[in-house]
Amino acid sequence: MNYSIMNQHDIADEIADKAYRALHLLHRDLVNLPGRKMIHHNLAILNLLTLNGPMAASELARRLSLTRPQVTQFIDKLKDDKAVSRNNDLDDRRRVIVEITNQGRSILADYRRAVRNHIAEKTQALGPEKADALSNALQQVIDLTEELSHARTTNV
Repeated sequence: MNYSIMNQHDIADEIADKAYRALHLLHRDLVNLPGRKMIHHNLAILNLLTLNGPMAASELARRLSLTRPQVTQFIDKLKDDKAVSRNNDLDDRRRVIVEITNQGRSILADYRRAVRNHIAEKTQALGPEKADALSNALQQVIDLTEELSHARTTNV
């Protein structure tokens, strides 16, 4: 595609279309495991808590681009599954702090292991060169979107 002759709106439309399609295909073919039901946002919450330690529910909502009521529903389900604990902040009783439990770590580790095995099986059909190309392309997408995110926060 020759982006030099396209206007910004056409480029934006094309990027949006490709992003939606890529996300759908990646989720459908690589991350979504047949016979295993795990809501993406629940995995994202467990992953954020694993990487960052205990977090305020409001911070989880901000990082996941969710509303407080939405993140509360996901946290409630994770709490019912004993994957997280939820406590009031000792310094500010209005803030709710969410922490991953050992059960939550186990759920996340099991799911990651299953995803890793599923991806290994799927990418084996591609062969090593195409699998490497896919990995590199995904890293480029990550790098460029982080660059866009950084540019947005420094220009605000």
